[in-house]
Amino acid sequence: MNFSSVVYFILLAGLLSCAAAFPVQNALDNNKASIWFEKEYVNYFKPNADDGKPPVIYGVSVSPSALKVGAPRSEINAFVHDVGSIDMVYADIGNRMNLMLDLNQDHRYTGYCGSNLPPGAYKVTIVAIDKAGNAAKDESATLTIRDPKDLNSNGIEDSLEKQGGKDMKVIVIHDGNLSNVAPAIDRFHILPGSALTVSGDKLEKIARTNGVKGIYKDQKLKILALPGPTDGPSNPSPSREGSWNIDDPRMDKGFTGEGVTVALIDTGADGEHKALAGKIVAFKDFVNNQTDSYDDNGHGTHCASLVAGEKGTGVAPGAKLVVIKVMDQEGACYLSDALNALDWCLENKERYGIRVVSFSVGGESPSDGTSLLDEACNKIVENGLVMCVAAGNSGPAASSIVIPGDAENVITVGAVDRSGNIFELSSRGPTANGDTKPDLVTLGVDVVSALAGSKNGKSSISGTSMAVPQVSGAVALLLQARSDLAPADLKRVLLKTADDLGPSGLDNVYGYGALNLTGALQSISAPLPGLSPPVLEEVKLNRKDASVGEPVMIEAQALGDIRTINANIIGPDRNMEIPMDDFDGNGIFSARWETSFWTPGDYQVKVDLLGKFGEVDDKTVPFRLLEKG
Repeated sequence: MNFSSVVYFILLAGLLSCAAAFPVQNALDNNKASIWFEKEYVNYFKPNADDGKPPVIYGVSVSPSALKVGAPRSEINAFVHDVGSIDMVYADIGNRMNLMLDLNQDHRYTGYCGSNLPPGAYKVTIVAIDKAGNAAKDESATLTIRDPKDLNSNGIEDSLEKQGGKDMKVIVIHDGNLSNVAPAIDRFHILPGSALTVSGDKLEKIARTNGVKGIYKDQKLKILALPGPTDGPSNPSPSREGSWNIDDPRMDKGFTGEGVTVALIDTGADGEHKALAGKIVAFKDFVNNQTDSYDDNGHGTHCASLVAGEKGTGVAPGAKLVVIKVMDQEGACYLSDALNALDWCLENKERYGIRVVSFSVGGESPSDGTSLLDEACNKIVENGLVMCVAAGNSGPAASSIVIPGDAENVITVGAVDRSGNIFELSSRGPTANGDTKPDLVTLGVDVVSALAGSKNGKSSISGTSMAVPQVSGAVALLLQARSDLAPADLKRVLLKTADDLGPSGLDNVYGYGALNLTGALQSISAPLPGLSPPVLEEVKLNRKDASVGEPVMIEAQALGDIRTINANIIGPDRNMEIPMDDFDGNGIFSARWETSFWTPGDYQVKVDLLGKFGEVDDKTVPFRLLEKG
């Protein structure tokens, strides 16, 4: 009991004693002040006493009341008073429960809401329940989540509105079709949208069209490499002379990637080069519509050989390649080209057995938040393919990761030299939403590989572009060794077996450290502690049914590296997500569902686990909510 509580008690006791000593008994019964003090005295020692009245909610505020996606969280405040004792206060925003606490014991409850909601205006519902089960709610506040590219929320990327009436390349995210407003150049499947070339004065009309979610710039992408000196046809395999402080994935590991197909999205590949003879099983050209594999830039040939070139150059010399040319002779393309390539990979993954996508392409400048390309790459992984992408060459500044390197589900790769020193231009994290990137690093400085336009010549190039295909080849070897591994399993194995470099532990320069393919292969043949996927073992409710207003406790037992566990209440007319916490670190996660203001009926309580590396697991239990008795 703190000092203020002692003073409060003494004051109440003293006043009640004086009132009780009053010579006329009816005075105590009729004195309003005495009645109030007596009630406070009883509630202090019997906080569960039911006064039959719900709590009072007032002074609700949300600051800031508008957030852009990726921005820091908003603070939600509300004053809540009850003559008894408050049991729980929370804010329901976008069908997600945000717990609110009275940390200063002054009836001011505070909670927070992040910006990881789809853009839009959200009602903020404050719910307060006292210990007797009386509940109240307030719906006076709103929170607006804004697209960082469309801060005025008119459905048009802000940069496009500054271009006037000239023609421009745009991507329209929409349901249905746009034939009544503009002819589509390309229609995407991985994202519900189309690429258009339209006059700027038509954007407002398109944005107001039914089903249109947003109009975005069809931005430029580029290859992420810096050419080095070119060597002649007689150039030998990469030299092992000098100090090597990282595991070289190109050396013989006992596997070759046989039976695995890697899709390379790049400038093409020179199918006539000796290093790639017989390796390319399919070629798709989105630039010039050629049918025979070629490379008019050289970047793609260099990367292709690092994936599946001859022994000593390619990490997975036994793997097959599907080459998708989207980059032109200058090593550039548009976002729409990349989306077409990703669509093609999904459409043809079964036909060619594609398991991995190597994508050494990125934005021209550091990312300012989640992009359409990030979203598309995440969907590639959700569809069962491993996606390896470049961190970018925008370092050494912090927060210099380029799209799609900030996508959550991909494997983002930075570059080091053979001694483990970070490549000066290798992009650093954190991402715009605060995540640590890159995921890992590998050799990307003065990397020797096949030279396009020569029969067996080689060249030296530096950049995160060179690191990506080596990680893609590493994934191919792991898949040959264990074909049942899912993308999240492969990411977990590669990151957990990486050699820590730089500051101890995960950091925004090296990520988890340098790729150690030797260790990764050993770990899947003889599983090591800590490398098992997280698992949801059991879900329990404290009751099978309850009446409206009765709380339901949800418990889930889980093991492993866990990012989040949420309980999803799925009802006849409403759903809500409740975050679960392991308060005492014993692997038991718990949450409370407060059933006030819910409709009686049959429900499902579905608990979802999201692992640190993208693993997912879930369990569902039935529940019935009854009419209040």
